[in-house]
Amino acid sequence: MSGQYEISGVVTTGDDERERGTADAAPLRIDGSRGTWEAIEELWLAGELTDDEFEDHFIDDVIVEDIGEGTDGRQFTGASYSVELR
Repeated sequence: MSGQYEISGVVTTGDDERERGTADAAPLRIDGSRGTWEAIEELWLAGELTDDEFEDHFIDDVIVEDIGEGTDGRQFTGASYSVELR
């Protein structure tokens, strides 16, 4: 799945925690074309893709593949997120 994804919600990098996708902070933008979608697709086709499984694989297999681990890593510490395909 290629395209640019915009993630809105609380993103923490090191000591910097902010709400992304607001007037003060742009959403976290990633290009999903570098990601690995096989695990998500396998779970989907088997009817076993839960919200938690999707979140774990999307972060590890798609986001990290695009923007890297970062020097301090990134954590998604909020309660909910919006992900839009652009």
